[in-house]
Amino acid sequence: MEYTTEVKTISRLRHRNLVQLIGWCHDGGEFHLVYEYMPNGSLDYHLFRNKNPLAWTVRHKISLGLASALLYLHEEWEQCVVHRDIKSSNIMLDSNFNVKLGDFGLARLMDHELGPKTTGLAGTLGYLAPEYVTTCRASKESDIYSFGIVALEIATGKKSIDPREDKGLVEWVGIIMEEENFF
Repeated sequence: MEYTTEVKTISRLRHRNLVQLIGWCHDGGEFHLVYEYMPNGSLDYHLFRNKNPLAWTVRHKISLGLASALLYLHEEWEQCVVHRDIKSSNIMLDSNFNVKLGDFGLARLMDHELGPKTTGLAGTLGYLAPEYVTTCRASKESDIYSFGIVALEIATGKKSIDPREDKGLVEWVGIIMEEENFF
């Protein structure tokens, strides 16, 4: 079901910051999607596994590209597309480090005027908006919360949830913000 959703959704979307679906194949009960090649891999590789940190200009460019993709999905396309799985491993980078948001398997279409309708929790722990966890209603706002988590990852180089740490990224930032000499 997720593959069918992904194919139907992404095959109709056209934006410079979305991964382009090239083709698909359903064979012997398996479903395969073919996307454009992303030579720089995923954002999470560059943030958490690559020894060479991204320059601040590149981090800024990545943040703007992701924001542009979400503006298109939420406001500019014929229907509102709620991605439901915005995270650094779903953000791909082309040869010039331009963002290409991918993995639309959990995406849901909504009418711009009607607002959230989805029920059932989907996505990745550490990126889920608290109100989405509570209500199981995905929305543009829950995608934007996830964008904020990715922006914090970009700025800090820390994972949203790291098993080696005793605090999650949001809690860690909250503690830093409360310190007297932060600003």
